[in-house]
Amino acid sequence: MVVVGLTGGIAMGKSMVLTGLRSIIENARIFDADRCVSELLTHHEICEKVSAEFGDSSLTDEGHIDRHYLRERAFDSVDQRAKLEGILHPEVHKEYLIALNSAEQENVPYLIADIPLLYESSQNYQQDLTLVVASDHKTQMERLLMRPKISEEMARKMIQAQLPIKDKIELADHLIWNSGSKKQLQKQIYYFALWLKTKN
Repeated sequence: MVVVGLTGGIAMGKSMVLTGLRSIIENARIFDADRCVSELLTHHEICEKVSAEFGDSSLTDEGHIDRHYLRERAFDSVDQRAKLEGILHPEVHKEYLIALNSAEQENVPYLIADIPLLYESSQNYQQDLTLVVASDHKTQMERLLMRPKISEEMARKMIQAQLPIKDKIELADHLIWNSGSKKQLQKQIYYFALWLKTKN
């Protein structure tokens, strides 16, 4: 089995690349860390841990995570972000190991793991190769500001919280550059998928 660690900068197009790879490599197993986090934030025990660290204001009246409030707090300081990551990252890694073990037992040929903080995390995802999706800063900011409830200040904080994209590019085995047209992106996805198919 070939394990691909898919990562890159925020709002640089990882989800589009993942969707494209999924459509071309139909027998690939997908692990989506963002989706995993969204699921974890609905779990009662995670809500309790978050409220213990960030206070009752981090929960809605119904006892659910107030994601907007949590994002504001998490990107307010390095310490606050470390607290949140300390809660979520080990849990995401546990879910990943379950998915990895399942894929191995079922002889799945490819596992594509979309891990936005692959390089920032202290967890080992045991990837065989890494694929970084990147764009220029201007394009990244434009895309990030199109998301709901993201101010320019918040966008800057979110970008600064990640390893600089130039460092991720240097660490990558493969790069998809996503500052051009959708057609250019699709072509890069197609050729990477063709190459990946030769590895198994």
